[in-house]
Amino acid sequence: MKKVFRHKIYFTCLHVLLFVLLLSTLYAYSPTIRVRVKEILDPADKVYTIAHRGASGYAPENTIPAFELAAGMKADFIEIDIHLTKDGVPVVIHDDTVNRTTNGKGYVKNMTVEQIERLDAGSWFNEAYPMFARDKYAGTAIPTLDQVFETFGKDIKYILEIKDSTPNPNIETLINDAIRKYNLEDVVAVHSFSAASLRKFHKINPDIPLYQLVWYDYKAMRVSETYLKDIKSYATGISPNFQGISSAYVAQVKNFGLKVMPYTVNYQVNMDKAYSWGVDGVYTNFPDRFLEVIETNRDNAEW
Repeated sequence: MKKVFRHKIYFTCLHVLLFVLLLSTLYAYSPTIRVRVKEILDPADKVYTIAHRGASGYAPENTIPAFELAAGMKADFIEIDIHLTKDGVPVVIHDDTVNRTTNGKGYVKNMTVEQIERLDAGSWFNEAYPMFARDKYAGTAIPTLDQVFETFGKDIKYILEIKDSTPNPNIETLINDAIRKYNLEDVVAVHSFSAASLRKFHKINPDIPLYQLVWYDYKAMRVSETYLKDIKSYATGISPNFQGISSAYVAQVKNFGLKVMPYTVNYQVNMDKAYSWGVDGVYTNFPDRFLEVIETNRDNAEW
């Protein structure tokens, strides 16, 4: 009997050891598991839902109706694109021209704010997306940054993108002035593809969180630590295109102490994948969809 008992202990210990070795191997070679373990031991306070140009899947992008819809859906942030007019006023529009999203034509930088505000920035949406068309969208104006801040105040958080295709030496200062004017330092972040612009903004106001926007033509598995160290010197995190990253990328960047918030994720299968990778937030045209994914994952949490 003692011999049988010893054999049972031996086989039990052997199986436990093999199980531990298996888990160790999976942890070592699976970035997704490493991120999951990190989230168990040190869970993120929040996975942010960022309404890309507002709830732009349902309303004209970068307009007050799109921002109102995003706020009503309980998005954590609205993402806003900013250009400067000819007379130096920050206005909210994605492209450097008004051609795509208004009934006008021309470069934003060549138009005054008065000319910009006369344009219809909503009718195009009704024509392009009749399933979401609303009569009230017709005639919707391009808002100034001041108008957005006046409308929403601290009721929602903002991520402002410096989009000026012709670098203006004052754009960072003007944006920071608007933030301070409305006392919104605690609810604003800034991102840009221009590292130079972000560095300049960091010098102007080091208290505002910054995110480096990046685009990868091919799926990035890893990036150099030198690159991450450089970004960390001025930014809080990286906002990459979702199709250009992997679970290994997310794990590396997060383990380096930077946040990862990919764009633009509109399909729930990809939202679920991004959530499982441990991202800190997702930019989406459909904030209600990502909020549903977050709720479903938390309800069905396996850890």
